[in-house]
Amino acid sequence: MKRLATTILLIFCVALAHAQEPTIAARTDSAQYKVGEWILLRVAAELPSSVDSLVPAVKDSLGSFEILNVETFQAKSGHQEWVFKLTMFDTGSVFIPPVAFSYRNRPDTLQRIAYSNPISLSIVGIPFDPKGDIKDIKPPLDAPWRFEDFLPYLIALLVLALALVAYYYYRNWKKRREVGFVPVRPAIPPGQAALMALRVLEDKHLWQQGKAKQYYSEVTEIVRRFLEDQYGLLALESTSDEILAQLLKLPEAQALLRDFRSFFTTADLVKFAKYLPPPEEHDSELRWAYEIVRAMIPKPTPQPEEQEAENVR
Repeated sequence: MKRLATTILLIFCVALAHAQEPTIAARTDSAQYKVGEWILLRVAAELPSSVDSLVPAVKDSLGSFEILNVETFQAKSGHQEWVFKLTMFDTGSVFIPPVAFSYRNRPDTLQRIAYSNPISLSIVGIPFDPKGDIKDIKPPLDAPWRFEDFLPYLIALLVLALALVAYYYYRNWKKRREVGFVPVRPAIPPGQAALMALRVLEDKHLWQQGKAKQYYSEVTEIVRRFLEDQYGLLALESTSDEILAQLLKLPEAQALLRDFRSFFTTADLVKFAKYLPPPEEHDSELRWAYEIVRAMIPKPTPQPEEQEAENVR
Protein backbone atom coordinates (compact mmCIF):
# COMPACT_ATOMS: atom_id res chain seq x y z
CA MET A 1 0.00 0.00 0.00
CA LYS A 2 2.82 2.38 0.90
CA ARG A 3 4.63 1.54 -2.35
CA LEU A 4 1.49 2.31 -4.37
CA ALA A 5 1.08 5.69 -2.69
CA THR A 6 4.71 6.57 -3.44
CA THR A 7 4.25 5.62 -7.11
CA ILE A 8 1.11 7.72 -7.40
CA LEU A 9 2.90 10.70 -5.78
CA LEU A 10 5.83 10.43 -8.22
CA ILE A 11 3.46 10.27 -11.21
CA PHE A 12 1.63 13.33 -9.86
CA CYS A 13 4.90 15.31 -9.42
CA VAL A 14 6.09 14.42 -12.92
CA ALA A 15 2.74 15.44 -14.41
CA LEU A 16 2.81 18.68 -12.39
CA ALA A 17 6.34 19.51 -13.55
CA HIS A 18 5.42 18.79 -17.16
CA ALA A 19 2.33 20.94 -16.86
CA GLN A 20 4.49 23.89 -15.77
CA GLU A 21 6.56 23.84 -18.98
CA PRO A 22 5.61 26.26 -21.80
CA THR A 23 4.33 24.86 -25.07
CA ILE A 24 6.29 26.22 -28.06
CA ALA A 25 5.24 25.67 -31.67
CA ALA A 26 7.26 26.76 -34.72
CA ARG A 27 6.16 26.91 -38.36
CA THR A 28 7.17 28.39 -41.72
CA ASP A 29 5.07 29.76 -44.56
CA SER A 30 6.40 27.21 -47.01
CA ALA A 31 8.28 23.92 -47.09
CA GLN A 32 10.51 25.00 -50.01
CA TYR A 33 12.66 28.11 -50.47
CA LYS A 34 15.23 29.35 -52.96
CA VAL A 35 18.82 29.63 -51.86
CA GLY A 36 19.40 32.98 -50.13
CA GLU A 37 15.67 33.68 -49.87
CA TRP A 38 14.29 35.00 -46.59
CA ILE A 39 12.66 32.35 -44.43
CA LEU A 40 10.18 33.59 -41.87
CA LEU A 41 10.12 31.23 -38.88
CA ARG A 42 7.03 32.00 -36.81
CA VAL A 43 7.15 30.83 -33.20
CA ALA A 44 4.20 30.92 -30.78
CA ALA A 45 4.35 29.93 -27.11
CA GLU A 46 1.63 29.18 -24.58
CA LEU A 47 2.82 29.94 -21.06
CA PRO A 48 1.52 28.38 -17.83
CA SER A 49 0.60 30.76 -15.03
CA SER A 50 3.88 30.14 -13.20
CA VAL A 51 6.01 31.40 -16.14
CA ASP A 52 6.35 35.14 -16.71
CA SER A 53 7.97 35.17 -20.15
CA LEU A 54 10.30 33.40 -22.52
CA VAL A 55 13.59 34.83 -23.85
CA PRO A 56 15.20 33.46 -27.05
CA ALA A 57 18.56 31.87 -26.24
CA VAL A 58 19.98 32.27 -29.77
CA LYS A 59 22.19 35.02 -31.21
CA ASP A 60 23.42 35.22 -34.80
CA SER A 61 22.72 31.76 -36.16
CA LEU A 62 20.38 28.84 -35.80
CA GLY A 63 22.24 25.72 -36.89
CA SER A 64 23.33 26.38 -40.48
CA PHE A 65 20.79 29.19 -40.86
CA GLU A 66 21.85 32.83 -40.47
CA ILE A 67 19.54 34.95 -38.31
CA LEU A 68 18.95 38.29 -40.03
CA ASN A 69 16.44 39.72 -37.59
CA VAL A 70 14.20 38.72 -34.68
CA GLU A 71 10.87 40.50 -34.29
CA THR A 72 9.23 40.14 -30.88
CA PHE A 73 5.52 40.85 -30.52
CA GLN A 74 4.03 42.27 -27.36
CA ALA A 75 3.25 39.46 -24.92
CA LYS A 76 -0.35 38.83 -24.04
CA SER A 77 -1.69 36.95 -21.06
CA GLY A 78 -0.23 33.44 -21.35
CA HIS A 79 0.87 33.92 -24.99
CA GLN A 80 4.04 35.11 -26.78
CA GLU A 81 5.06 35.28 -30.45
CA TRP A 82 8.26 35.83 -32.42
CA VAL A 83 9.23 35.99 -36.09
CA PHE A 84 12.78 34.91 -36.94
CA LYS A 85 14.03 36.09 -40.34
CA LEU A 86 16.46 33.40 -41.56
CA THR A 87 18.47 32.76 -44.70
CA MET A 88 20.41 29.78 -46.07
CA PHE A 89 23.00 29.61 -48.88
CA ASP A 90 23.18 25.82 -49.23
CA THR A 91 20.81 23.68 -51.26
CA GLY A 92 19.16 20.41 -50.40
CA SER A 93 16.97 19.06 -47.62
CA VAL A 94 17.72 20.80 -44.35
CA PHE A 95 16.25 21.07 -40.86
CA ILE A 96 15.64 24.19 -38.86
CA PRO A 97 16.80 23.06 -35.42
CA PRO A 98 14.68 23.65 -32.34
CA VAL A 99 14.86 27.22 -31.05
CA ALA A 100 15.96 27.38 -27.40
CA PHE A 101 14.13 29.70 -24.97
CA SER A 102 15.08 30.35 -21.36
CA TYR A 103 12.51 30.83 -18.59
CA ARG A 104 11.92 30.49 -14.85
CA ASN A 105 9.03 29.08 -12.86
CA ARG A 106 7.79 31.11 -9.92
CA PRO A 107 8.97 31.03 -7.19
CA ASP A 108 11.85 28.85 -8.36
CA THR A 109 15.00 30.79 -9.43
CA LEU A 110 16.42 27.94 -11.51
CA GLN A 111 17.00 28.88 -15.14
CA ARG A 112 15.22 26.40 -17.44
CA ILE A 113 15.32 25.82 -21.19
CA ALA A 114 12.39 25.01 -23.48
CA TYR A 115 12.61 24.17 -27.19
CA SER A 116 10.41 24.58 -30.21
CA ASN A 117 9.83 21.81 -32.70
CA PRO A 118 12.28 21.27 -35.61
CA ILE A 119 11.11 21.94 -39.17
CA SER A 120 12.15 20.20 -42.36
CA LEU A 121 12.72 22.39 -45.44
CA SER A 122 13.93 22.05 -48.99
CA ILE A 123 16.36 24.69 -50.31
CA VAL A 124 16.55 24.76 -54.12
CA GLY A 125 18.94 26.59 -56.42
CA ILE A 126 18.05 29.49 -58.68
CA PRO A 127 17.75 28.78 -62.42
CA PHE A 128 20.57 30.58 -64.20
CA ASP A 129 20.05 32.19 -67.58
CA PRO A 130 23.45 33.06 -69.15
CA LYS A 131 21.77 35.57 -71.42
CA GLY A 132 19.70 37.21 -68.75
CA ASP A 133 20.53 40.02 -66.30
CA ILE A 134 21.97 39.25 -62.88
CA LYS A 135 19.57 40.38 -60.17
CA ASP A 136 19.55 40.24 -56.39
CA ILE A 137 17.65 37.42 -54.74
CA LYS A 138 16.06 39.95 -52.42
CA PRO A 139 16.23 43.74 -52.45
CA PRO A 140 18.50 45.39 -49.84
CA LEU A 141 17.01 45.99 -46.43
CA ASP A 142 15.75 49.51 -45.92
CA ALA A 143 17.12 50.62 -42.56
CA PRO A 144 14.94 53.23 -40.89
CA TRP A 145 16.36 56.75 -40.65
CA ARG A 146 17.01 58.07 -37.15
CA PHE A 147 17.67 61.57 -35.87
CA GLU A 148 21.36 60.72 -35.34
CA ASP A 149 21.65 60.01 -39.07
CA PHE A 150 20.39 63.49 -39.97
CA LEU A 151 22.38 65.34 -37.28
CA PRO A 152 25.69 65.77 -39.23
CA TYR A 153 23.79 67.14 -42.24
CA LEU A 154 21.80 69.52 -40.03
CA ILE A 155 25.00 70.82 -38.41
CA ALA A 156 26.61 71.33 -41.83
CA LEU A 157 23.54 73.22 -43.09
CA LEU A 158 23.53 75.39 -39.95
CA VAL A 159 27.22 76.26 -40.34
CA LEU A 160 26.69 77.07 -44.03
CA ALA A 161 23.68 79.27 -43.21
CA LEU A 162 25.66 81.16 -40.53
CA ALA A 163 28.54 81.67 -42.97
CA LEU A 164 26.17 83.03 -45.64
CA VAL A 165 24.51 85.40 -43.14
CA ALA A 166 27.91 86.63 -41.90
CA TYR A 167 29.09 87.20 -45.48
CA TYR A 168 25.86 89.06 -46.32
CA TYR A 169 26.23 91.43 -43.36
CA TYR A 170 29.94 91.92 -44.03
CA ARG A 171 29.30 92.81 -47.68
CA ASN A 172 26.56 95.29 -46.76
CA TRP A 173 28.73 96.81 -44.04
CA LYS A 174 31.64 97.19 -46.45
CA LYS A 175 29.37 98.70 -49.11
CA ARG A 176 27.92 101.23 -46.63
CA ARG A 177 31.43 102.10 -45.48
CA GLU A 178 32.63 102.66 -49.04
CA VAL A 179 29.60 104.78 -49.87
CA GLY A 180 29.84 106.77 -46.63
CA PHE A 181 33.61 107.36 -46.86
CA VAL A 182 34.44 110.52 -48.73
CA PRO A 183 38.12 111.51 -48.64
CA VAL A 184 38.62 114.91 -47.12
CA ARG A 185 40.11 117.23 -49.68
CA PRO A 186 41.25 120.80 -49.05
CA ALA A 187 38.77 123.38 -50.19
CA ILE A 188 41.69 125.14 -51.91
CA PRO A 189 44.85 123.67 -53.50
CA PRO A 190 47.49 122.56 -50.97
CA GLY A 191 50.02 125.10 -52.27
CA GLN A 192 47.67 128.04 -51.86
CA ALA A 193 46.61 126.78 -48.43
CA ALA A 194 50.28 126.54 -47.34
CA LEU A 195 51.09 130.10 -48.55
CA MET A 196 48.05 131.46 -46.70
CA ALA A 197 49.10 129.63 -43.52
CA LEU A 198 52.64 131.07 -43.79
CA ARG A 199 51.26 134.60 -44.08
CA VAL A 200 49.11 134.06 -41.00
CA LEU A 201 52.15 132.73 -39.12
CA GLU A 202 54.20 135.74 -40.22
CA ASP A 203 51.53 138.06 -38.86
CA LYS A 204 51.58 136.35 -35.45
CA HIS A 205 55.13 137.59 -34.70
CA LEU A 206 55.77 134.57 -32.49
CA TRP A 207 59.57 134.66 -32.37
CA GLN A 208 59.45 138.42 -31.67
CA GLN A 209 57.42 137.51 -28.56
CA GLY A 210 60.00 134.97 -27.39
CA LYS A 211 57.99 131.96 -28.67
CA ALA A 212 60.69 130.57 -30.95
CA LYS A 213 59.89 126.92 -30.32
CA GLN A 214 56.20 127.43 -31.22
CA TYR A 215 57.24 129.45 -34.27
CA TYR A 216 59.48 126.68 -35.66
CA SER A 217 56.91 123.98 -34.83
CA GLU A 218 54.20 125.80 -36.81
CA VAL A 219 56.36 126.64 -39.82
CA THR A 220 57.57 123.02 -40.19
CA GLU A 221 54.02 121.69 -39.73
CA ILE A 222 52.80 123.92 -42.59
CA VAL A 223 55.48 122.52 -44.91
CA ARG A 224 54.87 118.95 -43.74
CA ARG A 225 51.11 119.26 -44.38
CA PHE A 226 51.76 120.71 -47.82
CA LEU A 227 53.98 117.75 -48.74
CA GLU A 228 51.41 115.25 -47.45
CA ASP A 229 48.39 116.89 -49.15
CA GLN A 230 50.15 117.68 -52.42
CA TYR A 231 52.36 114.61 -52.93
CA GLY A 232 50.94 111.98 -50.57
CA LEU A 233 54.11 111.75 -48.47
CA LEU A 234 53.90 110.51 -44.89
CA ALA A 235 55.16 113.82 -43.55
CA LEU A 236 53.07 114.74 -40.52
CA GLU A 237 54.00 111.63 -38.50
CA SER A 238 57.56 111.16 -39.84
CA THR A 239 60.88 112.42 -38.55
CA SER A 240 62.93 114.90 -40.53
CA ASP A 241 65.29 112.16 -41.75
CA GLU A 242 62.33 110.02 -42.88
CA ILE A 243 60.90 112.99 -44.82
CA LEU A 244 64.26 113.64 -46.49
CA ALA A 245 64.46 109.95 -47.47
CA GLN A 246 61.04 110.24 -49.14
CA LEU A 247 62.03 113.48 -50.90
CA LEU A 248 64.99 111.70 -52.51
CA LYS A 249 62.46 109.71 -54.57
CA LEU A 250 60.43 112.80 -55.55
CA PRO A 251 61.64 114.40 -58.82
CA GLU A 252 60.11 117.79 -57.96
CA ALA A 253 62.22 118.02 -54.78
CA GLN A 254 65.67 117.21 -56.23
CA ALA A 255 66.71 120.86 -56.70
CA LEU A 256 65.55 121.76 -53.16
CA LEU A 257 67.16 118.98 -51.12
CA ARG A 258 69.79 121.32 -49.60
CA ASP A 259 67.12 123.86 -48.61
CA PHE A 260 64.97 121.07 -47.11
CA ARG A 261 67.89 119.78 -45.05
CA SER A 262 68.79 123.26 -43.69
CA PHE A 263 65.10 124.00 -43.04
CA PHE A 264 64.43 120.83 -41.02
CA THR A 265 67.84 120.82 -39.26
CA THR A 266 67.42 124.37 -37.88
CA ALA A 267 63.87 123.60 -36.73
CA ASP A 268 64.95 120.37 -34.97
CA LEU A 269 67.75 122.19 -33.13
CA VAL A 270 65.28 124.76 -31.80
CA LYS A 271 62.55 122.23 -30.89
CA PHE A 272 64.71 119.48 -29.40
CA ALA A 273 68.15 120.95 -28.54
CA LYS A 274 66.93 124.30 -27.11
CA TYR A 275 68.98 126.13 -29.73
CA LEU A 276 68.18 129.86 -29.92
CA PRO A 277 69.16 131.19 -33.37
CA PRO A 278 69.76 134.88 -34.12
CA PRO A 279 66.90 136.96 -35.62
CA GLU A 280 68.24 136.61 -39.18
CA GLU A 281 67.88 132.81 -38.98
CA HIS A 282 64.22 133.24 -37.99
CA ASP A 283 63.64 135.21 -41.18
CA SER A 284 65.66 132.67 -43.18
CA GLU A 285 63.48 129.80 -41.89
CA LEU A 286 60.30 131.53 -43.03
CA ARG A 287 61.90 132.49 -46.37
CA TRP A 288 62.92 128.86 -46.96
CA ALA A 289 59.36 127.78 -46.27
CA TYR A 290 57.99 130.26 -48.84
CA GLU A 291 60.54 129.22 -51.45
CA ILE A 292 59.97 125.48 -50.91
CA VAL A 293 56.19 125.78 -51.25
CA ARG A 294 56.30 128.10 -54.28
CA ALA A 295 58.89 125.95 -56.04
CA MET A 296 56.95 122.71 -55.50
CA ILE A 297 53.49 123.97 -56.45
CA PRO A 298 52.62 121.99 -59.60
CA LYS A 299 52.70 124.09 -62.75
CA PRO A 300 49.35 124.22 -64.55
CA THR A 301 49.19 122.23 -67.78
CA PRO A 302 48.78 124.64 -70.71
CA GLN A 303 45.50 124.36 -72.62
CA PRO A 304 45.57 123.51 -76.34
CA GLU A 305 44.71 127.15 -77.30
CA GLU A 306 47.52 128.51 -75.11
CA GLN A 307 49.98 125.97 -76.49
CA GLU A 308 49.04 126.93 -80.05
CA ALA A 309 49.50 130.64 -79.28
CA GLU A 310 52.89 129.93 -77.71
CA ASN A 311 53.99 128.07 -80.84
CA VAL A 312 52.91 130.98 -83.05
CA ARG A 313 55.07 133.33 -80.98
